[in-house]
Amino acid sequence: MIVQGLVALILATVGLMGQAQAHGGVSIDEGQCKMKIGPDTMNFTGYQPLKSREQFCDDIPDVGPTIIVLDAVQDELRDMNLEIRILRDVGQANDGENLEQNTETYVPPKKYKTGTLNFEYDFTKKGKFIGLVKAKSDDGGKEYVSRFPFSVGETAGRDITVVTFFALVGLVGFGLWYKNSFNKKAPAPKA
Repeated sequence: MIVQGLVALILATVGLMGQAQAHGGVSIDEGQCKMKIGPDTMNFTGYQPLKSREQFCDDIPDVGPTIIVLDAVQDELRDMNLEIRILRDVGQANDGENLEQNTETYVPPKKYKTGTLNFEYDFTKKGKFIGLVKAKSDDGGKEYVSRFPFSVGETAGRDITVVTFFALVGLVGFGLWYKNSFNKKAPAPKA
């Protein structure tokens, strides 16, 4: 009974952590990072080749040179002008507030016939940021915006918290098992 409760607690925690880590327009679907932009989707991948060979989906693990790759899934986005802007999250009421002042980097609008938009940027400071990807048709009739908040260099603290939590859950589980293994009830005497 105790073990079942412990397993249920761990599964519920893992499920909640997965939901909590989905950021704005970016989520994980079938093992790939997907970003919703209007009715369409783009695959999102990030790399820090000088730090690791691992790819990331949302939060950037550390400061330093970073490569972001966005792949349009639908053909509609390949026919639209795509742009990306990275803003520092300074608590602005809306993204347009002090837009130029808060812009960390900007990739101007352009058509990407292959559907792949990639850019490199050297993040020099840890902190919170906002990614804005815009898609606009030539006639201006359609415009889609995807907004996704993310952090740079702040994942280590979260990882330590997660590992500590699971270590404590494991320790409590082991303690309960150990205690119960030596407190077996003696068989009732026969009458």
